[in-house]
Amino acid sequence: MAGRHWAARCAALTLLLAAWSLPRGGSAGRLFLNEWAAEIPAGPDAARAIADELDYDLVGQIGSLKNHYLFRHKSHPRRSRRSAIHITKRLSDDERVSWAEQQYEKKRTKRASVRDSAESLFNDPMWNQQWYLQDTRISPSLPKLDLHVIPVWQKGFTGKGVVITVLDDGLEWNHTDIYANYDPKASYDFNDNDHDPFPRYDPTNENKHGTRCAGEIAMQANNRKCGVGVAYNSRVGGIRMLDGIVTDAIEASSIGFNPEHVDIYSASWGPNDDGKTVEGPGRLAQKAFEYGINQGRNGKGSIFVWASGNGGRQGDNCDCDGYTDSIYTISISSASQQGLSPWYAEKCSSTLATAYSSGDYTDQRITSVDLHNKCTETHMGTSASAPLAAGIFALALEA
Repeated sequence: MAGRHWAARCAALTLLLAAWSLPRGGSAGRLFLNEWAAEIPAGPDAARAIADELDYDLVGQIGSLKNHYLFRHKSHPRRSRRSAIHITKRLSDDERVSWAEQQYEKKRTKRASVRDSAESLFNDPMWNQQWYLQDTRISPSLPKLDLHVIPVWQKGFTGKGVVITVLDDGLEWNHTDIYANYDPKASYDFNDNDHDPFPRYDPTNENKHGTRCAGEIAMQANNRKCGVGVAYNSRVGGIRMLDGIVTDAIEASSIGFNPEHVDIYSASWGPNDDGKTVEGPGRLAQKAFEYGINQGRNGKGSIFVWASGNGGRQGDNCDCDGYTDSIYTISISSASQQGLSPWYAEKCSSTLATAYSSGDYTDQRITSVDLHNKCTETHMGTSASAPLAAGIFALALEA
């Protein structure tokens, strides 16, 4: 049974990666034209004769290439997804032709200044601090790196139609940078048993965690507030379940909340990262995972994204965390702005991917929204990397 679930999850990950991948080379995806290039050593008179005999229009010499000519076939479709091998063969077999090839459309991009265009892409004031989305850093000591999402956005994939919920300590859903993307159907308060996941305010702002995680995913773009979410047109909800007593029943209710509506669940919590605790989901939470994987997303399977933990300095191993080690979750670790594994990262075989987050205390951190309609540049740890991964999965689902 476990083997089948593992195979199913691997298949799901493969589909996500395939959706995410950019088009590759080769004939797949090419559009072939009704034009043929040919080398004809005998010159223009022979080229004209061949055109008349084989039903072509002779377009002319190709640039400055002597004895190379472009022909346009009169009866072949202007564009086709299949190459006309028989036409190419007939032209190539002519003894007057030394080489022939059907022309096809080639994808080319302008190599303008990416930095300049990226910097002006959005009017959000903290956009240029989001180094992990568009790397505009100029220090020679820092490697060039980011999550490469701008080309995906430019293809039109921004998370539209994908629903993500953040299982945490609440969501300040009326925040200026969240409200437009807030989804009440993906939200609930299991601490107080009501439909409003709004966090409890206190003098220490202890319950900012869930709001920050949600902001990374779905901060609105071009509204002159904070920054830009990695899936800035996705719908985001919040499950308030960590601000109180946590039980197996509360975890199960949160993990299994509205699985026909929610596509992705993002969680940045788990057992204590003290290097001593070995713990995992209880019976109810385990069943909620199983139900989501088998029945969620209308039978396609819920996607559970989990932060791998911050106990590296304590010698904690994320294989001892039954949530990140679960075959039902996608466990996400962190990489710093140096492109290195940070001091808090845990080592284990269950980690499936890494996203950017904080590193040393002097390194840049992650930009997001904050409580009281504020913004922050100090979100950190695997708590910050898991929501970024969840947002990337949302882009893949849309694609």
